[in-house]
Amino acid sequence: MASALATSSIVGALACQKNSFLKTLQTKVVGCKEYEPIRTSKDKQNSKKKPEKDQKSQEPLYAVELQDTILFPEGGGQPFDTGSLTTGSDKIPVQMVFRQELTAVHVIPKPLEVGSEVTLEVDWKRRLDIMQQHTGQHLISAIFDTYNLETLSWSMGDMINYLELPRKVDQSIIDEVSQKVNDIIVENLPIKVTTPDKLGRDIDTSHIPDDYDLSKGIVRVVQIGNIDSNPCCGTHLTATGQIQAVSFLHQANVRGGNSRLHFICGSRVSRQLAAYHSMLKDVSGMQLSCQIEEVSNKVADLNQNYKKSQSRETALMKELAAIEASKVFNAFKEKKTKFAFIYRPDSSPEYLTLAQKELSTLINTNKDSGVNLTNDQTIVYLNGDYQSGNGGMVKVSGPLSDDIQGELKKLIQNIKGGGKGSSFQGKITKYEKGEVEIVLRYLESLSLT
Repeated sequence: MASALATSSIVGALACQKNSFLKTLQTKVVGCKEYEPIRTSKDKQNSKKKPEKDQKSQEPLYAVELQDTILFPEGGGQPFDTGSLTTGSDKIPVQMVFRQELTAVHVIPKPLEVGSEVTLEVDWKRRLDIMQQHTGQHLISAIFDTYNLETLSWSMGDMINYLELPRKVDQSIIDEVSQKVNDIIVENLPIKVTTPDKLGRDIDTSHIPDDYDLSKGIVRVVQIGNIDSNPCCGTHLTATGQIQAVSFLHQANVRGGNSRLHFICGSRVSRQLAAYHSMLKDVSGMQLSCQIEEVSNKVADLNQNYKKSQSRETALMKELAAIEASKVFNAFKEKKTKFAFIYRPDSSPEYLTLAQKELSTLINTNKDSGVNLTNDQTIVYLNGDYQSGNGGMVKVSGPLSDDIQGELKKLIQNIKGGGKGSSFQGKITKYEKGEVEIVLRYLESLSLT
């Protein structure tokens, strides 16, 4: 990037890193050029799919280098700051700030003249929230370290963050860590940032990006009282009391036995509490007709009743499937027909599976019945309807299998399946309008032959 008059402060010694509570700053433009995003192979692939007109219609953006900045460039697990840049009467939004080796680059929708004076303003509400999450994470990780639970990685979300830990953590330990962290917040311990001249063996630089030149750059070490000391480029609070509060949420298993422990800090705690309370209020009042304190018992009762209903439904379904299978078996046995079908409108395979099992049981326990689904009789199991949009399934057993599957493939557009000999099984991803009725008429015509 072309520059003039002066060089910019390096990342590590930016105004926002020296004083994270600065909200405005007067500075000068050191460089400006059209912004060209770093394109990944996926970006290049996607751009080929977009019409050329769409690609050209996007307004250009500009990469601006400033003498100094209070807007933090993304790094260290911390997102970039947003804010505005004012020159004269023109207030320009800063859309993104990123680090290019040792330089902070600001992306804006208008070009600026090199040497022009500008006033930067940070989105303070966002900055404070980010600092509460980031400093909170440092403190949480420090306490988990005392339990030999190293933080493998972490992620800051728009509302909920998570730490990745090497194993699932017992709730009792989470409760202990929560108490210790919040006690330290109440103690209001000082948080300091030091920039040691020499990097000792006790300073872990393994997480510093490869493109950050340590010989020219500055390593910043964030110290929380006597509890924690870690290299970090981010903006941090000046005392633990400013974190306000930390709350642990759910835990989720991830690859290799690791666990993600979700958490929130600062003003997010009260906002999340308000959101959860509002949700509980709606559930208790509008859906369960009970007090908030009674929700747990009410849901337990509903769950128990649901299980009982499911059990009754399964029993009735099994009984109905047995009756239908018995009708088919008797029709085959009495040689009233050599073809039958069982149709169910819902797309769940459970009923058809039960009917198939019941019919197989009847055939196997009545060897002398003359019912043989390999050589003599043919049965079709079919389910699903057009209205639900869920499709369905079909199974065919019997000597007419080849003819029937061939006809079904003509009548049903979205059918896939296969089989050999006297059996065929297919999945219908969805029915087109009128297909079910046409198929049922076809199957009924076979029943009459």
